[in-house]
Amino acid sequence: MDKLKKINRILFFIIAIFLLFNFGSSFLIPLIFGVFFASLMTPFAELLEKLKIPRILSALLSTLVIFIVVGSILYLMLHQLTLFLSDISKIRTELQSLIETAQSQITQWTNLSLEDQKKIWQERSGQILTTLESHLTNFLGNLANTLLDFLIVLVYVFLFVYYRKKFSDFVMMYTPEKKRVKTGNILKKISKVVYHYLWGRAKVMALLGVMYYITFLIFDIPYAVLLTLFGALITIIPYVGPFVSGILPIFFAVIYLDDVGTIILFTAIIVTIQLVESYVFEPLVIGSEVKLNPLMVIIAIILGGMFWGLAGMILFVPMFAMFKIVAQNTQGLEPIGMLLGTSKERMEESEEK
Repeated sequence: MDKLKKINRILFFIIAIFLLFNFGSSFLIPLIFGVFFASLMTPFAELLEKLKIPRILSALLSTLVIFIVVGSILYLMLHQLTLFLSDISKIRTELQSLIETAQSQITQWTNLSLEDQKKIWQERSGQILTTLESHLTNFLGNLANTLLDFLIVLVYVFLFVYYRKKFSDFVMMYTPEKKRVKTGNILKKISKVVYHYLWGRAKVMALLGVMYYITFLIFDIPYAVLLTLFGALITIIPYVGPFVSGILPIFFAVIYLDDVGTIILFTAIIVTIQLVESYVFEPLVIGSEVKLNPLMVIIAIILGGMFWGLAGMILFVPMFAMFKIVAQNTQGLEPIGMLLGTSKERMEESEEK
């Protein structure tokens, strides 16, 4: 009977979480972005306060930094996308020219007539560009809506930075005296994970963006700024992001570069940049602060995409990492914390003991 009650509680909890994430997305997404940005700016705010700057002013300056950095990126992305959409007809012409070149090669290798090829390629190219234009237009609309959400996020950032001590005191008031030290350590670990993940990810994206932009300029790839912004930002989604980040510039290289050898060289450089980002920059800059095993990262990305789309794919990985810390330090949830963590992390904990 007790076992049945326990199973029912677990099922009720899962259903409640599902309903909360599914129907509360419009409230939760800006709120969690606000929490994460506030965690990122807390060290800066604390530094300002050590310099005798009032807390309200330090919170305002921290929010201003987020507004300038993120706002500039959003504006630049919006501007570049607008230029790209206005030139979509030129891209259609370039793609058609590429198709005609490919047709002559296919005719030499196969018995497929030029007329049959022309019908197939024209249908496919039209579908591809129509789909691309549709997705970009939708993305542009979503980006415009994001600007409104961004203003709400800024309000949250200011309030979370300003009232950060009040929130920790609130948690401590509900914590028994004997567990307050442990709870304080858990809160510090959670804040540290969010800070290191976001700050490390920002540095990796900046380094990747510099390498991308230099490469695009050397090979004279059009829309270099747009490709750089998109390529760097999309890598915030683990595993999926780097793949998409590399495919798009290669696609543009195939359209705009005439020489096959140059396309192969460009592709090799992009792949090398991706390998350097994944196996050099990420381990050195981000380290293992998140410490989720790869399976859990993939599950976090899939669930995040199912619930909240792109925002969920970005937010769910650090959210899983935060939950893992809570589970590891909560009686009865240790097995979940073990499942979410890495084998290396368990070895380090065993050595400490």
